[in-house]
This record gives sequence, C-alpha cells and structure tokens, in this order.
Amino acid sequence: HINITITIQDSFKLQTTALIDSGAQMNCIQEGLIPTKYFEKTKQKLSTANGENLRVNFKVTDVHICNEGICIKQSFILVKDLDIGIILGQPFLEIIKPFKVKTEGITTKIFQQKILFAFNEKPITKDINLLKTFSLFKEHSINLIKTKENHLYFTKQEVSNKKLEQYLQTSQTREKIKLLRNNIINNLYSNLPDAFWHRNDIWYLYHMKKILLNKTFSLKQDQFK
Repeated sequence: HINITITIQDSFKLQTTALIDSGAQMNCIQEGLIPTKYFEKTKQKLSTANGENLRVNFKVTDVHICNEGICIKQSFILVKDLDIGIILGQPFLEIIKPFKVKTEGITTKIFQQKILFAFNEKPITKDINLLKTFSLFKEHSINLIKTKENHLYFTKQEVSNKKLEQYLQTSQTREKIKLLRNNIINNLYSNLPDAFWHRNDIWYLYHMKKILLNKTFSLKQDQFK
C-alpha cells in the first residue's frame, strides 16, 4: 500500500492509502468514498482473478493522484463490493514507468522530478519482485515493439526500392526514357546553330576591329618616317 492524495475537479480531496496491483487491468475505487455527483454511467465490465463478475455501474474520469506536488490524471471504475478502498492497477503503472521498486517504495521520474510513492508498511519480498517483473516486462515489450517497427520500416523501403528497380527495367519504361532523352537532345541541338553563329559573329567583328586599329596605327607611324 502507498499513501496518496486524490483530488476531483479541484473541489474534492481525499487523503488515503491505495493498493498497487500489477494484475488489475483498471483502477478501482470503492463506492462511498467519493460523492455521487462525480459519477458517470459506464458499461465497462470487471471481474476478479477467479472470474467472478463485480457490480460496475459508474466511473470517475477527472481524478488526479497527487504526490510531492505532482498530480497524475487517471480514471477509476467504481465497484460496490470492493473490499479494498482504492486499487491502482496497470493504467497507473503505465503512466509512471519506468519505475524502480525498493523496500521504501516505488520511485519514478515525472517532468524530470524524482518522486517516491512510499509504502506505508513493509512489503513482502514476492510483491516487490512481482512489481519489478512487471516493470521489466513492460520495458522489454516497448523495446521489442520499437525493433519491430524499425524492421517493418526498412522492409517497406526495401520492397519499394525493389519495385522501382523492376519498373525501370520494363521495356515500356525503358522506351519512355529513351524517347525523353531523344527529345531533350533534339531540342538542345535545334537551338545550337543560332547561338553558335551569334557567338562567331561577335568574335569576327571583335577581331576585325582589332586588325583595322592595328593597320591605322601602322599607317600613322609610316607618315612620320
């Protein structure tokens, strides 16, 4: 069990203890602990570990679990026949992971702030080991999913490149590429003569001017001899 403070819509506050249960698929709270004005109808179903169905009619969605100045938003199922006041299950553990389980409590980091959810009694060793196993299993699952996603991405890229290569090798595609290349070459050469002669005209005029200037200069020199 850990000590927590629960707030609902900033108008209701409850300081209590909660049981951490890695086997619980939902967070649960006993009916009667909070005012009915916060209840919302639900069709969710819940059963015990031995398969016994529990009576569930309501849920509370705007619940914050506060500890050391940090509040974590969670939803709860209201259970009428619940023996324990509050159970924090897998949804809560998902939010605080990665976490470490020590003899003094559960430590985690939220918004770069280290938080300790202190145990209010010394836990049994097997309970600590169970929570540690859950944390490691979740971390391993996340890494496995990321690896699979990367593998799938690279496989898709490889298939895409292979399809492109096959497409480029088809006779129809090669013919299109050939026609496009010929069109580019024809357009290029069709514009070359004008440009060529234009450049040569400039070159011719420039050198003729140079020759005439040289001759004029030479004649002037002869006049003074």
